[in-house]
Amino acid sequence: MKYSVIILLLLFSLNVSGQKLHSDVEFDGYKNQILLAKKDALKAPGKLSTGDIITVGCDQGKCYFRIEYKDRIIEQIVGDDISQLTIYEFDFGGDGDNEIVVVNEYNGSSFIYIYAYSRGIIKELFEKEIKFNKTVLKKQYIEYQLPGGIDSLWNYYQGQFWKLTLYKNE
Repeated sequence: MKYSVIILLLLFSLNVSGQKLHSDVEFDGYKNQILLAKKDALKAPGKLSTGDIITVGCDQGKCYFRIEYKDRIIEQIVGDDISQLTIYEFDFGGDGDNEIVVVNEYNGSSFIYIYAYSRGIIKELFEKEIKFNKTVLKKQYIEYQLPGGIDSLWNYYQGQFWKLTLYKNE
């Protein structure tokens, strides 16, 4: 009886831990996690390094984050639904301007969005479904890796991301 209870608890814990969401996004350098929102708790606010308040929500089949800048609210859509959404600030250009990085985990996949933000203006710089493949964000570029190695590189240059392609010398 004692062993059957232990086995049942072990199976239950393995089952629960196997259902956790896990995006494989890594940062090479300092990042600041601003907000972690889960589907059942979307209303928790975060604060950007600029002092602006950021919140997450879902309404009418779309999910978004909102930034309160002075007397205005700026809204940016980040998918149809959220299981878990994490918002970071990360300085890609090394210029002191932090970009907003959003990782939205939903429906067995992950999506990454990167935005430039300044004084109430949001500009989308990058968007990609990364599934659960390893993605490394570095100071000047993003590495997207498949199980066999690096699949794609995006270089951050003059405020934009540029996809790098391999040149084969034959």
